[in-house]
Amino acid sequence: MKKISKSVIIFLFLFIIIFCYTYFFRNLFTDEIWCYGFGYNIASGLIPYKDFNMIVTPFYSFVVAFFVIIFGHHLWVVHVINALIIIIMLFFMHKRIGNKILILSPIVLFNCYPSYNFFSLFLLIILLYIIDSNIKNKELIISFIVSLIFLTKQTIGMALFIPMIYYSKNKLKSFIIFLIPIFIFLLYLLFNHALFNFIDYCFLGMFEFTSKNKLMIFLPFEIIILIVLIYKSFKCHFKDKQLFFILAFQIMVFPIVDLNHFGINFILISYYFISKFNINKKYIKYCFLILTFSFAFWDLCQNFYYSDYHFYSDKSSYLYGRHMPEYIQNSITIISDYMEDVKDNYDSIYLLTANAYEIKMNTSYKINKFDLINNGNMGYNGSIKYIKEIENNCGNNSCLFILYKYDVPKNPKYLQINTDILNYVSSNYQKEEDIDVFDIYIS
Repeated sequence: MKKISKSVIIFLFLFIIIFCYTYFFRNLFTDEIWCYGFGYNIASGLIPYKDFNMIVTPFYSFVVAFFVIIFGHHLWVVHVINALIIIIMLFFMHKRIGNKILILSPIVLFNCYPSYNFFSLFLLIILLYIIDSNIKNKELIISFIVSLIFLTKQTIGMALFIPMIYYSKNKLKSFIIFLIPIFIFLLYLLFNHALFNFIDYCFLGMFEFTSKNKLMIFLPFEIIILIVLIYKSFKCHFKDKQLFFILAFQIMVFPIVDLNHFGINFILISYYFISKFNINKKYIKYCFLILTFSFAFWDLCQNFYYSDYHFYSDKSSYLYGRHMPEYIQNSITIISDYMEDVKDNYDSIYLLTANAYEIKMNTSYKINKFDLINNGNMGYNGSIKYIKEIENNCGNNSCLFILYKYDVPKNPKYLQINTDILNYVSSNYQKEEDIDVFDIYIS
């Protein structure tokens, strides 16, 4: 009984620390808004790929939707999910590496933004634990987990399918288990008339996403990791099952090799190599303290750099209590109020900004595919189709366009948002006025 009570206390302590750190201390992250927004859309009755666009498979979004239905429309929902994921992940890691988890925990916490990538890592950590376990039918369990990863992010799932089928003793049975969740998902798409859109957004659109979203800041480090993993895999003749799965997971880092993607992968790499070495208890403590203070110092520098430490103060908003710069709250409030004032004057309102989700979830407006016009997120030749749709709609109807002033820069290659659509609107419609950091155009 005392052991259970101690476990509960440790769980609650970790949960509170992790939640407070990610929600109240770290800056708001754009992907966090989108990942929450996808779940919120589903909880609101919208159908992915039909009513709104996504570039990944939606298992994580359905998990978020489940929690939104239970707790309501609050951004802290994804941070609750994230804290639970981290605690469970650390539990499975601790089962394998013991006290060396102290070295890994600061690395996990520093790279733990809510996202489908982090959720994929969580599922993979469970998979790696099962590989070394004596669980019955573990090949079938591994196949099921790989299927869930495919339904979380299709590119990672396809890569992990290779080691899954390679190590399976009963390849047909493993393949069938892998297909069952996917088959259920395809039936869902067919029933909701969203299958073609799913193929367009999640597969055909990936060609455009890959070609137009290349950020290679951490590419030299990733190349070193790939060389080491490939070398070790061939050296052991691929007998190290965990290593092959970890090698396949590297697909997650591309094509945007930035701190967020590389950081999630670095958790996995650190976990694998830490598990291979014996480390003196004294050095474990030193490493824990050094990493903790280093990452804390980095976050403090980030907060001082923005010099605007602020909590969203509107209690009626889903963003209430979230740490973000005050100017962002002011912009959200200004444009939300403006949209409410003019909504009856126009047939259609297009909020063509990178923070459209952020603003629309603060209003009564339903989200649609024009609220996420990032390159590669609109399907094959997406910008051409979207522009044609705007042209057809606004030729006979009154339209209002809201553009963020700085989304049409001199160097558009550094932005994810599609500048073809923005340039089309600014070149073909009349500019009406400026509101805060937004330009208003009308048809």
